[in-house]
Amino acid sequence: MSEDQQDAIVMELAVNVETLSEEEFEHLYRQLGSDHQSQVNDNVREFAANAIGDEHWDSDN
Repeated sequence: MSEDQQDAIVMELAVNVETLSEEEFEHLYRQLGSDHQSQVNDNVREFAANAIGDEHWDSDN
């Protein structure tokens, strides 16, 4: 899959993180290379931090 296609999937996952079913999200996520999966992981952490209101919600500190 091309970089542009993967970039588009990353954007789709970021924009639709709240509305995609888990199956849809996983289907798209699995199509990505590791660098793009890392981008998605970072986006999801940022989304969760904003939703929770604490950027350190997933740390051990």
